[in-house]
Amino acid sequence: MRKDEERIYNSPNIVNLCIDSYDMEKQCGRLYHQYRENPLPFSSLFEAFKRMDELYDDLRYPESTTQTRSFLEKPRESGSRRLREEQEWLAELQRRGRRQVRQKVSFDSVTGQRGRDATFIVRVQYRQHSSWQGEVTWIDGKEKGWFGSVLELMEWVEGIMVYRSRKLYP
Repeated sequence: MRKDEERIYNSPNIVNLCIDSYDMEKQCGRLYHQYRENPLPFSSLFEAFKRMDELYDDLRYPESTTQTRSFLEKPRESGSRRLREEQEWLAELQRRGRRQVRQKVSFDSVTGQRGRDATFIVRVQYRQHSSWQGEVTWIDGKEKGWFGSVLELMEWVEGIMVYRSRKLYP
């Protein structure tokens, strides 16, 4: 492996998506990443992607260019007290985030896991325009694809799973 490839494949934003079962509607399986010793189970791609997004939020990498809005938040106060409270809150988030997100397992042990039906290595490079951009590699079929949105990633994974379920790939 070349040095530049090694750098790419040892980045913290790589997730191993192991799909253990597929019933033409839902993909069930496990997510592996370097920041958790045990896999994260999921019962749909939506759930898997939600967990991945939470991981990226905790890592703050790749940094999201948009923030989720909520009508449930308290209205902002005016004046310097509000600014001081926001700065304290941000400092606490940064302290908490750094403690929570520590590498726990090696990169090789993450990428060495396999799903019963399919295995995908997903590397989200950017989180822009309220979506993801990056690359995905289907380990079993040795194919690589690029996606410009979460929907494209979902379609790519779903397409591979349909392809496999129709026995077009051994």
